[in-house]
Amino acid sequence: MNFPTEIYLDMDGVCVDFIGAAMTCQGYDSAQLLEKWRTMHPGSLYPDPIMDKSAMEFFTNENIQNAQFWSSLVAYSWFEQLYEELELLGNVVFLTAPTASPGCVSGKLTWLINRFGSDFSNFIFTRHKDRLAHPNAYLIDDMPFNISSFISRGGNGVLFPQIWNELSHIEDPVSHIINKLKIS
Repeated sequence: MNFPTEIYLDMDGVCVDFIGAAMTCQGYDSAQLLEKWRTMHPGSLYPDPIMDKSAMEFFTNENIQNAQFWSSLVAYSWFEQLYEELELLGNVVFLTAPTASPGCVSGKLTWLINRFGSDFSNFIFTRHKDRLAHPNAYLIDDMPFNISSFISRGGNGVLFPQIWNELSHIEDPVSHIINKLKIS
């Protein structure tokens, strides 16, 4: 069976600044905390030593459970360029894992509709990204565990550089991603 090239694009941490918004709405100075993370704990999935709450407390905080939080996430400065360049390489589908909060799905959908219009349908909400893997599928994600499971099921994965993964040293994430895809 021959599949068309699909580029599955994660949202949080790739297209939108979830972590900065989650820090801000919980009373942290996100710029200061992200800089500490970048300099003191690069590559660490969650910087426990500089946080005053556990990862579980942080990621289940009530302030990030509502649709308004998710629909108002700010796109990273590189988002437009990344999306435009990816569209030249294949069919781009947003592939995003929702939290257990219903507000997450409705907020992410609102974000997509606000950006692309009410007829936009190139999105999939699932925690099982690996189930969409096939030889012509490329997952772009900031979480190594999503990439490895996608690859193990026969897809192709490209880790998006972020301070919480091993590519934290890469300064230009768009060039990195596009170059990796062109080599594949």
